[in-house]
Amino acid sequence: MNADADRVEEGRVEEVWTYAGRREHGGKRFYAWHDPSGSERLFGKVAGRTIGGRYTVTVARKGATVVVYGEARYTGQLVDDAQTRREMEALDLAAAALLAAQVRDRNDARRKALDDAVQPLAAIAAKLTFGHERDAFLAHVIRRLTRHW
Repeated sequence: MNADADRVEEGRVEEVWTYAGRREHGGKRFYAWHDPSGSERLFGKVAGRTIGGRYTVTVARKGATVVVYGEARYTGQLVDDAQTRREMEALDLAAAALLAAQVRDRNDARRKALDDAVQPLAAIAAKLTFGHERDAFLAHVIRRLTRHW
């Protein structure tokens, strides 16, 4: 049997979809696709490169569920309506900005101001090679911190 016959038996078909760019949903990045009916579908791992580009996608449908197999293959064509492509690009940029802001927020939440303040002292302490040097340095820091108590 050939590969095409196997795909038919498994219910897989090739369709031409339009890549609509990135989207943010629930704090995660998804890739948006418009299927032949015009419905927008989000996938976590199926990415395109050209927003508004047409891609051949191998899919299997079972009710409302659509499963994509393999990678999308660019056809070299773009969506006919330039306005639609501009809207897709705008939504992609908005999602990218939102996702980047969420990354900054998570990174800033992990970064503690006290750790930043102590870092120069930790760098000095790391250069001290003997225990008595570290003890003296730590005693000095403690005396300076508690001097006005």
